[in-house]
Amino acid sequence: MNFISAFGKFCSALASAVVLAGAYPAYASLYLEVDDAGTTAETANYISWDTATISGAIHASDGADVYGFEWAGGFFFANTDGSDFDTMLSLFDYTGNLLAFNDDLGGGAFYSQVSMELDAGNYFLGITYYPNNYHREMRYYREEGIEGSYQIQKTVAMPLPDQPQIIAEVPEPTTMTLLVIGFAGFMLNRRRKRVL
Repeated sequence: MNFISAFGKFCSALASAVVLAGAYPAYASLYLEVDDAGTTAETANYISWDTATISGAIHASDGADVYGFEWAGGFFFANTDGSDFDTMLSLFDYTGNLLAFNDDLGGGAFYSQVSMELDAGNYFLGITYYPNNYHREMRYYREEGIEGSYQIQKTVAMPLPDQPQIIAEVPEPTTMTLLVIGFAGFMLNRRRKRVL
């Protein structure tokens, strides 16, 4: 009888964990630079909406990298903490117009950060080394550069839905099975207490 009780409690806890994991998925991913992220909107690497960290490098023949991303609206934040060179970070709108720029955060820190409230839409992040592109326009990024690796940490915002929301979702068969097992264990445990 103890085995049935312990099994019931285990199944009940497992079913709860499965339901919680499905309700609160983790929205964050790492993006590794593919080939070379270009220096213009046309040659940029595009990252998915759930990217929280971008990892890449610039080289002697590659002075900057540009990344395009979708934003659902709200407060945006990005920084280059973890990079091994003196970075400059720029945020551009979908046409390439500069929205925000930062060279050094200050206090001896060589990393950069940008933050501002953004409307829903498509945007670009540009990263380069000091003093490349003090014109602060995407078209002025120089192709020659230095050897260095960088990381961009950014906030994540869910994309706007492309289709109508589904009102009722049918649980997967495995989820239903776990819920039934958990409920059966709970009922067996209650029945055992009544007998005693």
